[in-house]
Amino acid sequence: MLTRLRDKRLVLVTILVIIFGIALNLMHHRTANDAARFTPYVMRFTPTVESLARSGVASEASVADASQPVPALKPLETRRSSSQLIRTANISVQVEDVSKALQAATLITVDQIGDVINLNDNTPESPSDAHSATMEIRVPVDHFVRTLGALGKLGKVKARSVSAQDASDQIVDMSARLRNLRRTERDMLNIMDRSGSIDQVLEVTQQLSSVREQIEQLDAQLQSTKYQVAYSTIDITLSSPAVIVAPTSRKLLGDAWLAAVASLRNFTISLLSLGLWLVAFSPYLAAVALVAVLALRRRRRGLAT
Repeated sequence: MLTRLRDKRLVLVTILVIIFGIALNLMHHRTANDAARFTPYVMRFTPTVESLARSGVASEASVADASQPVPALKPLETRRSSSQLIRTANISVQVEDVSKALQAATLITVDQIGDVINLNDNTPESPSDAHSATMEIRVPVDHFVRTLGALGKLGKVKARSVSAQDASDQIVDMSARLRNLRRTERDMLNIMDRSGSIDQVLEVTQQLSSVREQIEQLDAQLQSTKYQVAYSTIDITLSSPAVIVAPTSRKLLGDAWLAAVASLRNFTISLLSLGLWLVAFSPYLAAVALVAVLALRRRRRGLAT
């Protein structure tokens, strides 16, 4: 009896294992079939760069760009130069030799593709006096920071200041006004091409001359503003320290002699001035002395009596 139950259990377990294996096999085949069925649809609806180019969504240039590496960002100084800012700077540098520093500053300006606008060199009359000079230069805006750094290395920087003025609105406004004036000029030229009386033609000619004058003035202002944006101005002050010269013994004796002569002259002038005062007031002094003498005699007589 126990043997029969054991055999039935073994058969039942074997049947369950076989059924489980068949179920796993069927699930595997169904998953593979589903993947094979949906793969064409996935490939069909997955756009590639080449398919976008063929369909017109992306151009051939974009396809070529997609295969290229992403370009590096521009340097910070180049990106800053695109802003419409008028930059100015002032720098004061103390140097040992102003003449050599002027030459070095000129070479720095030329090396930075700039120009020297103004130069003022105050040569001292005495070697002990301080030597100073001023320069005004203009450099491209992309070289503004490098030029300031190079100028600061000429000596000891005593003072430095940088300022910027936003000219974006000014440039946009002038550009719009210039476009409107040129449109007005074209309209006036079209009117002149039409038939009209001489008075009308003369009137349009006068207005056209006024409009062209405004165009020239506005265009000059616009170009000047753009030039100030493209080229930054730097004012440079170069100075040398004051030379302290120790006085020699000969110079000290000479100064003492000059001081003694000056004192003697002042004393003599004082005595002469006193004599002149006495001469001028001598009548009054004589009258006072006479009154004093008479009073003294009268007193003596009274004492004798």
